[in-house]
Amino acid sequence: MSLSFANRTRTYDERRGVIRFVGHDGLKQIVFLLSVRLFDQDSSALILREQGYLMAFDQCHSRILEIARTLYQQNNRSMIEMDANAVGPSLRFPN
Repeated sequence: MSLSFANRTRTYDERRGVIRFVGHDGLKQIVFLLSVRLFDQDSSALILREQGYLMAFDQCHSRILEIARTLYQQNNRSMIEMDANAVGPSLRFPN
């Protein structure tokens, strides 16, 4: 089966500094942890808070899911961390 994202729910985990969202491969649930540091790439920008991070995530939703699918195909794990090392230069967020 292919990875799907039927549920658009995403949550901000301040302690870990990530936005958590979930995909499904058949009955298998895959948890994605997107580092919020990716949103703060411009050091002159103010550090965003929960609402700002979630809004930025929503603005880039389609691109984030494309990258998540690619990472899942490469790793095929039940938890995938999406940080700068994992996504490389393929993800740039507007500040």
